[in-house]
Amino acid sequence: MRTSKVVLSDDEFAQLRALLARSAGLVFDESRRDSVAYCVAERLRATGASDVPSYLALLVDVRERQQLLNEVTIQETHFFRNPPQIRALRKYVIPELIRHADTRGRRIRIWSAGCSTGEEPYTIAMLLRELLPTMAGWDVKVIATDVSSRALESAKQGRYGERAVQMASPEDLARFFLAAGDGYEVRPEVRDLVQFRHQNLVTDPVPFAPDERIDLILCRNVTIYFSRETTRALMARLHACLRNGGYLFLGHSETLWQVSEDFRLVPLGTGDSAAFVYRRIDEAPSDRRGSVLPDRRTEDEGPPPPKLERRRFGRRDRPALAPTETAPAPSPAVVRGVLADGRYDEAVASADALIAAEPLNPTGHYLRGLALVNGGEDARALVDLRKAVYLDPGAGLAHFLLAGALHRLGDPHAAAREYRAAADTLGSRPEDATAPELGGRSVQELAALCGQLEQQLARGVR
Repeated sequence: MRTSKVVLSDDEFAQLRALLARSAGLVFDESRRDSVAYCVAERLRATGASDVPSYLALLVDVRERQQLLNEVTIQETHFFRNPPQIRALRKYVIPELIRHADTRGRRIRIWSAGCSTGEEPYTIAMLLRELLPTMAGWDVKVIATDVSSRALESAKQGRYGERAVQMASPEDLARFFLAAGDGYEVRPEVRDLVQFRHQNLVTDPVPFAPDERIDLILCRNVTIYFSRETTRALMARLHACLRNGGYLFLGHSETLWQVSEDFRLVPLGTGDSAAFVYRRIDEAPSDRRGSVLPDRRTEDEGPPPPKLERRRFGRRDRPALAPTETAPAPSPAVVRGVLADGRYDEAVASADALIAAEPLNPTGHYLRGLALVNGGEDARALVDLRKAVYLDPGAGLAHFLLAGALHRLGDPHAAAREYRAAADTLGSRPEDATAPELGGRSVQELAALCGQLEQQLARGVR
């Protein structure tokens, strides 16, 4: 049965926004009015309510509030999503957790917060089975929680279609899945590691004992729906759960910049395979002077990640190069000049040198992504553009380029999110006003265009 279109009045939308914020911390701005209206239309059809006011009256029932939450929070996800983070988990994080636990009771606790339909926690369980094939004598659990009871019921079934496993390698498909009709079923030995629980991240207590500490928390693509205040409160709770040296993974477009100073941003891996993740590293307040990488390690941290130069943003007091050292990295202006000449391969190489000198400087990643986009290599550009917006969430032009690349690669959900970020941040950096990437437009014109593109994509993907 086709769902009739619903148009929400200002008052109706305001009531729904307040309820969703109060119930689950979800923030729906004006750009999401149509998507909320679509969800309400679905619930009108399901409940038989005659109109929106009648449906609003039903929301006094906690069960119907849960059904509405189920409707507005359903998100598409995949196994082995975000390849740089999967590589970091497989190569660095989980091996370190195993080494750490091997000397401390062989106990590992991982929390997938906002697990949706289960692909993420099952992926973690698969990596654990791969890297710790013999679990005799080990106490390993992956706790998976979500606010959507519908998503959790689907997750517990452990059955998925082709689309959900599209990022799994043939080896992983053969090792961790069973054929089930026209799809796949997660093998029992993987499912046994995961416990699913209903939990509201905003209103419910964490799913652990007060004295229990967690090794790894994945809270990916959750805070994009929260206000800054809600995110700040959530991060404080996650920090309290993590053990010293524990890891926190956020989505590629999420950041703790101006939200929390309780975690350190660290790179795991190098080049295109690098992932930027957070760690809880306890230290005296006097040691926290804004450095991005830890200056000293505690016994709980385990072996260090790949060695990279430890430096602070904006630091200019590098020592003079010795005669045997490599030449200085090109300046951003030089890279832009090469780009202006259309020498995209050379621009990529120049940006590589810039990144090697300052791995955590977002400008190098942005310029490399720009060169790749101009050269028609959108898929490769995603890595650098995501790093650029991760390291500098206010980089409006990087958000704009990332949105375009995602759109061309067939990911309208993520593209719409980045167009919204671009619209919100364009003009917040001085270079935005003069950058040639504006294509003759003013910053205001480009921001307005991004807002229009975000709304078009949001309507098109429903």
